[in-house]
Amino acid sequence: MLRHFQRRLHSTKQQRIFKSPLPPLEFPEKTTWQLVKEMAATDRRHSPAVICGVTHESMTFGELVTKVEAIATSLSERGIGKGDVILTNAVNCIEYPLICQATTALGAILSPAAPLFRGDELANQMKAANAKFVITHHTVQDAAKEAIGLAPVAKDRQLCIGPSDHFEPFTNLLQPSGVPGSYPKPVLDLSKDVSHLPFSSGTTGPPKGVKLSFRNMTVNALQAGAAERMGPQALAVLPYYHIYAGMLLNMFLLQGVSQVVLPKFDPEGFLTAMQRYKIEKAHIVPPIAAFLAKHPSVDKYDLSATKVLISGAAPMGEELQDAIEARLGVTVKQAYGMTELSPVVNYSFDNDIKAGSSGTLVYNTELRVVCPEKGHDLAEREVGELWYRGPQAMLGYLNNDEATKATVTPCGFVKTGDIGYVDEDHHVFIVDRLKELIKYKGHQIAPAELEDVVLSHPSVDDVGCIRGYTSENDEVPKACVVLKAGHSLTEQEIMDYANERVAPYKKIRQVVFIDAVPKSASGKILRRQLQAQFA
Repeated sequence: MLRHFQRRLHSTKQQRIFKSPLPPLEFPEKTTWQLVKEMAATDRRHSPAVICGVTHESMTFGELVTKVEAIATSLSERGIGKGDVILTNAVNCIEYPLICQATTALGAILSPAAPLFRGDELANQMKAANAKFVITHHTVQDAAKEAIGLAPVAKDRQLCIGPSDHFEPFTNLLQPSGVPGSYPKPVLDLSKDVSHLPFSSGTTGPPKGVKLSFRNMTVNALQAGAAERMGPQALAVLPYYHIYAGMLLNMFLLQGVSQVVLPKFDPEGFLTAMQRYKIEKAHIVPPIAAFLAKHPSVDKYDLSATKVLISGAAPMGEELQDAIEARLGVTVKQAYGMTELSPVVNYSFDNDIKAGSSGTLVYNTELRVVCPEKGHDLAEREVGELWYRGPQAMLGYLNNDEATKATVTPCGFVKTGDIGYVDEDHHVFIVDRLKELIKYKGHQIAPAELEDVVLSHPSVDDVGCIRGYTSENDEVPKACVVLKAGHSLTEQEIMDYANERVAPYKKIRQVVFIDAVPKSASGKILRRQLQAQFA
């Protein structure tokens, strides 16, 4: 199948472009919603599209289409149409896919917000996105209430999933005044009209609205779907508001897969769902990977149905990958992307997997590896900033031409801010974030590499590495270590263990013990927060 392909390299005086080794795909000129309706017209119509992993309530593909048509009609009756922004502030739930597809059906724009946002943070996104409609969830409604006080929307445009004394119930959208499906069908330019508006810090700076087109969303779901055919059931445990999970939501629907939805990751709920629904392949993030590799409760569950784990959103070290495979007898693969790329650009294909690799380029995708200091293109195994181009690349940042020009080159390559390299078999390896490298006596050191080494110690539960400083204000590698309960180590023991496993210039020279490593919902270490607190 997709095994070892001959490397393709295009060279000019200015550019050296690595191309996907896969034959280009032809993508349909359709929205995800149009493709979901086509799926519901097949023999999958009476099969579950969405299952609640807590209550086990389910919704068939046919029922999903019926409900989406009703919701889209109700939203239209409340004045929502093409180009209007619907902001979601909700944990994962079976209503979330309905909102996504109804928004697309109207040609409106979905702007997903983190359910952990405080009221003022949510209000900032509402204002920046110019949200016309807000849908919250009863578990986070207090923040939504505060946010709407700071960034008002009309009373009939603020709804809540689940019980609320303040908000109108979301279920009212299932009962439009008119005939379900009678909403105006939008005329769309799929490549230029915005469909999705997540917020991302990009390579640097405060969060910015990322404009993803209807074509971006369709193409990336199909690119990822062509890379990985899921089993009958898939687990939706990653937060839907994050672009990784948002893409998977679409991919699962377009494959006709039943997605088992969990509101968040908790050990018992996650393992119970994996066992009950016999999940063959699961998309995870590194914190879940670390849990599967180390937590004693994993042994209490029958995970024999699980054959493949796909990790994304943040790099995962080779030691952790090996530990999971040894414990569970599964294949562990990695993928890579970023919000500005819809998000997937690399995937570890079956029969072409390398430990520590983020995979090869997905269909119709190109890559340049560029020297951060001098700006010239680099060859295989030369480490530089990764720049990607393909039909999944964003339109730009909302109302921020300066940031767009700083991130997207005139010829369409998106600068990721990630440091990595391509090997001779066209596998891409992520080394670290450009802004997070530690500089020690002229050497650049990737924190992620040191974290991988320290995390392999049997007494270490988690670790984040940052820039420490000497009394002369020189940078040195510093490890912020979380020990397993009941274990004890000294700072020197940590340094001795790690430093015999790395090059001399990479040695950890400072250690601090902490209670927890701060991380985003997608599992990325919040290194700036760690740096500010412990440097």
